[in-house]
Amino acid sequence: MSSELFVKLKEVEGLYHRPDWYRPLAYGENIYMDTTYLLPGVELVMGSQKYLEGTERLERVIYTMTGTIEVTHANQTVVVNPHTAFIVPLEPTSPFVVKNNGPEVASYIVCYSPPPHPELNIQRREEMIARYRQNNRPVKSAEEMEQLIANPEEI
Repeated sequence: MSSELFVKLKEVEGLYHRPDWYRPLAYGENIYMDTTYLLPGVELVMGSQKYLEGTERLERVIYTMTGTIEVTHANQTVVVNPHTAFIVPLEPTSPFVVKNNGPEVASYIVCYSPPPHPELNIQRREEMIARYRQNNRPVKSAEEMEQLIANPEEI
């Protein structure tokens, strides 16, 4: 079996995707998975302008691992603790706003179908990392990511 089929989270580089950091884990033809990290105080909106324009429609399943996040959707806010899963539908009726109000880094696994940015035709983690470097976007080594997670206040 190919070593690309298996990956250890703590051995993967981190990519900065304003305002969050993530580690791309697995690429399939019709599915993609990463681990996302929200530093304390960080908020993001799931979905993008591409989604609004109809050029990138992604269904997501999220599984929270560490920290506590607030998820706001359709004027309802839910506090989500570790080891909880939720779905962001293919065609959400309103945005999903995710915020880390806690003192520690919050992390969650996200599975997307189809993989994001289909126009880029990225099929391997190394291709995404190379693209980030080519575009001078922040990339942290696996060791630097572990340090970021342990000590976010040192950024």
